[in-house]
Amino acid sequence: MRTVRLRAGLDRPLGVSDDRTIDARTACLVVVETDAGVRGVGEAVGPPSAVTERIVDERLAPRLAGADPLAVERQWRRLLTDDLYKERKGAVVAAVSGVDIALWDIAGRTRDEPVYRLLGGDTGGTGSLRAYASDLFWDDPERMADRAASYVEQGFTGVKCHLGRGLAADEARVAALRDAVGDAALMVDLNCGYDRAEARRVGQMLADYDVYWYEEPLAPHDVAGLADLARSLDVPLATGENEYTKWGFRDLFEAGAVDYAMPDAMRCGGLTEAKKICALAEAHGVTVTPHCFTTGVGLAATMHLAAATPAFEWLEFDVTDFPLFGSLLAEPLTVEDGRVTLPEAPGLGVDIDVPAVEEYRV
Repeated sequence: MRTVRLRAGLDRPLGVSDDRTIDARTACLVVVETDAGVRGVGEAVGPPSAVTERIVDERLAPRLAGADPLAVERQWRRLLTDDLYKERKGAVVAAVSGVDIALWDIAGRTRDEPVYRLLGGDTGGTGSLRAYASDLFWDDPERMADRAASYVEQGFTGVKCHLGRGLAADEARVAALRDAVGDAALMVDLNCGYDRAEARRVGQMLADYDVYWYEEPLAPHDVAGLADLARSLDVPLATGENEYTKWGFRDLFEAGAVDYAMPDAMRCGGLTEAKKICALAEAHGVTVTPHCFTTGVGLAATMHLAAATPAFEWLEFDVTDFPLFGSLLAEPLTVEDGRVTLPEAPGLGVDIDVPAVEEYRV
């Protein structure tokens, strides 16, 4: 078992809430190889890649040496509930997520089936997933509006933007974006940028513009605050990309703190745990729109999860021209009228023996 650390610098930083910017996209892939020569690839999201690498090398790899890679549930429990149960959230869960996804990739390759068929099959029955364009980052209102309109022209029926720099500045951009996208769904992501009072004021404004969802207005630990917003606002709340395991999502669901659940399979516990989170969401009447802003490995894992989830509604689809996105897929993506065709190659349908991996390897 090993990791592959990647980093792609950005020519233009991506702006999010509270005057923060992102000047590079990083990734940590987890590679698991069996004695039979089958290789699986996963991805871990959240902690710095060097932290994930050390956890994988020193804590996880020794535990799985000689274990049955197809007993995925057993290995998940060995890694997270036998003697690491105290690691309820954070870096260890994220690292295990990468390992778990790699094991599902091995399972699919071994059985010569795409992973979504092992998870339950294509619940929508269409062979494709409806996607929204992600992400439209902070900029001048006119530039944001022009880019949003271009995504709609490409066939996307939903567009997500990043705001969070004050009520007046946010409204100027929402107004421009609403005019630009017409009847298309407009999602707004705050990246945990506000306190409760400001989040309520902004949420009231967003409802006036028929915003589809209001994503992460508050810090992820403020479940009570999210529940209060959900009760008091007309705009639906989306959250969950920074939550871990079914137990963390249970707290969100029982509090009534989320309308659109956004588990990130590369962070919340892998495909094994994400599948359970999606079932729990369905039982609580909550729609699932998985979080995914990763390489092509994370995209593939998310697509397999989404296909096998009855409560699924939207696929988050990166439109930022990230060089480690489509280049890691075994088969070219087919995107038509805002729908992305499911991968049919065995396993996840990914390939890391490509020039981009060597070019951006840390």
